[in-house]
Amino acid sequence: MHLTWCRTHVPRHLIFALVLFALGLGCGEATLGAAAYVVAWQLLREEGPWLKRLLPLVPYTLIVVCWRLAYDLLGYGVRGSSLYLDPVQQPLGFLGALAERLPLLVTARWLQAPVDVWLALPRHMQITAAIVVTALATSVCWLLWNLLRRDAQARFWALGMVFSLVPLCAAFPMDRLLLFAGLGAFGLMAALFESCGVWPWEKVRPSSWRRRVAQLLLILHVPLAASLLIIRTEALPIFGTFFSAGERPAPREPEVAQQTFVFVNGNEFFVTYTHVIRTATGNAPAPRRMAQLSSLFTLNQVRRTDAETLVVTAEGGFFSRTLDRLLVSPEQHFTIGQRFERPDFTAEIRALTSDGRPLEIAYLFNVALENPRLRWLYWENRRLIEFPIPAIGETVTVAKGL
Repeated sequence: MHLTWCRTHVPRHLIFALVLFALGLGCGEATLGAAAYVVAWQLLREEGPWLKRLLPLVPYTLIVVCWRLAYDLLGYGVRGSSLYLDPVQQPLGFLGALAERLPLLVTARWLQAPVDVWLALPRHMQITAAIVVTALATSVCWLLWNLLRRDAQARFWALGMVFSLVPLCAAFPMDRLLLFAGLGAFGLMAALFESCGVWPWEKVRPSSWRRRVAQLLLILHVPLAASLLIIRTEALPIFGTFFSAGERPAPREPEVAQQTFVFVNGNEFFVTYTHVIRTATGNAPAPRRMAQLSSLFTLNQVRRTDAETLVVTAEGGFFSRTLDRLLVSPEQHFTIGQRFERPDFTAEIRALTSDGRPLEIAYLFNVALENPRLRWLYWENRRLIEFPIPAIGETVTVAKGL
């Protein structure tokens, strides 16, 4: 509709485009990716002075501003997470994430890189992956350089693709973020294949290495991509299994509704979705509350010091894995003696790691640990089972749950 307005200058087409854009933003933030192509078009494909090119972007900008104000007033947004960032509230953190995540997403779009595994990698492997994919993304730019220099249409596709990914870098990298980037990438690939003489009917025969790389990309994005689509579609239930991993084996007796599930080790996804799934489906009683004391991915020493207190020491410290930082703000600073009040207990930091993360936390419960209002669970060998509460003075080792 925007392009129709550019060609005809009939106001109703622009109005319709703006209405569609506003409706899209009402459905999800990803619609900003669609606006990326409007911006790219006005910058690279429209002719005339810069004021004429930029003026049509004003109503789109106003819609984004109004949407953001409504977004904040209605209580939506991201707070207290290291995986999701708010570009407005955390501009410096977002810029850091942009530098790491943008090459990941570009490489995933062009080279079918399995970006979904990024979340499960240890931090040092994420940094290594970021370096590797930055080199690969740079190689893609080198491959496209001659085409981009001489073809304005190719520059439009490229700029739209990159712009569409920028707001999505506020979320951790996943394939599901690549929809709008695919529009520009596929247009750009088609231009690349044509310019390199990949098609048998093309007479153009540029340098052989570019043609061979383009042929490999064509194979990657047609027959191999079709096969990968089948595999990834078949793998989708794995994600459902991941989110329901805590709910399925958790206790289901009627008294659960009056109990707090205390996961001695766990993960926010497993713990949170246990309550969410129970509440949404009604297939089993939802627990009164949920609590998680340590990570599923670390070795933990659990020591009982009195009738109401457990002290947990995490090997390597708490929040060492990215997957454990979903609900931890990157701005959060910890100090020894710092306390966090919760309905069922108070958590007190007793020791810190060298980089400032909690190493040992004491959980001071409001009632004796044997109180039936508390239901103790933990993961062992990938199974969720009842946790045997240690005696006063006893220390037990809770191995990695996975």
